[in-house]
Amino acid sequence: MTGSELLSALDAAQTEITRLQTYRLQLLAALDTNGHAAEIGARDTIQLISVRHRLDPTEVRRDLRLATALPKYSEVQAALSTTEPSSPALHVAQAESIVTTLERIPAAAKVPVETLQVAEHELVKAAQTLAPADLRKLGKHLRDTLDTDGPEPAEARALAAETLWLRRGELGVEFGGYLAGDNAELFHTLIFAGAKPHQTPDGARDPRSRGKRQADALTAILTTAAATGTAAPAHGHIKPHITVTIALNDLTAGTGTGTLASGTTLSTSTIRRLACDAGIIPMVLGSNSEPLDVGTEHRFVTPAIRQTLNTRDKGCVICQAPTAICDAHHLTHWADGGPTTVTNLALLCKAHHIDVHQGHWTITMHQGHPQPTRPTWADKPKPP
Repeated sequence: MTGSELLSALDAAQTEITRLQTYRLQLLAALDTNGHAAEIGARDTIQLISVRHRLDPTEVRRDLRLATALPKYSEVQAALSTTEPSSPALHVAQAESIVTTLERIPAAAKVPVETLQVAEHELVKAAQTLAPADLRKLGKHLRDTLDTDGPEPAEARALAAETLWLRRGELGVEFGGYLAGDNAELFHTLIFAGAKPHQTPDGARDPRSRGKRQADALTAILTTAAATGTAAPAHGHIKPHITVTIALNDLTAGTGTGTLASGTTLSTSTIRRLACDAGIIPMVLGSNSEPLDVGTEHRFVTPAIRQTLNTRDKGCVICQAPTAICDAHHLTHWADGGPTTVTNLALLCKAHHIDVHQGHWTITMHQGHPQPTRPTWADKPKPP
């Protein structure tokens, strides 16, 4: 194919992708209205689709929010569905930016319906040249113009919208989020102060990129906070710290690798460096590399048992959420005679802990490790 043919083929593919995504949104909204998720045992449409299609719940929640709001915006719907080359066309990400902008205009602003329709028209028109990020900027300016409530309600909404997300990467963690007002200023000030470039010992310019300098500044802030011992709350009676699992022979010999609670591996040389400034928590491993029981029967999980669960499960055994936000779940309930031992416990995040108690998931032990079984409604019917 020539370059022109390739570009034409991509144009056609993008049009077809938009058509299918729009159809999917229509199906999502209809399924949610239908209430079928509850009929087959799922908590809601978000849980059903995220588990069945193996998608992040936040992604499904965002799509469902757009799907249910779209019927209110006829011009956006028309631009999404158009097949006429002369008509304005949107793709789903642009539609999401426009609808989110209009949905965030509070009812208290009492903006007339006719004005909202004009705003929708102008945003659809602007989408002929603007990408989603630029549409969001334009949308913010539009909201500030239409919402005459003043800065105080806007500040309250901004604070309520604060968020931080963390996602495990191949060799570390990816993160992002949003801070408002004085929190944002504090964060910016600390990062800016710690990210100033420094000359090398021989007088050369700092070789680090701006992003690397800012990452180093954040690491320094976290290190300082952890060193105080009071900057972050404990969970499960265990103060925040880094746990590394490594064979004692490898640690003393300087060979092999160790494993962080997140599953990331570290070289022995790095672990030995960390050990210079930290206490070592010994953990005896069994023949299948599962931690042995560390305590007698207690109603509540002891710090020693919790530490063992953190090391073994490395987070929620269903979705791998971080250990810090997980509960210790009894596979056989304590009230039914189940002991509080490592072989009868598994880490679960709050949402999946509720799901397990509601019978959506089942957890069994296999060679000392908890194994979750998906709910039946999560599997697609097999073809005959």
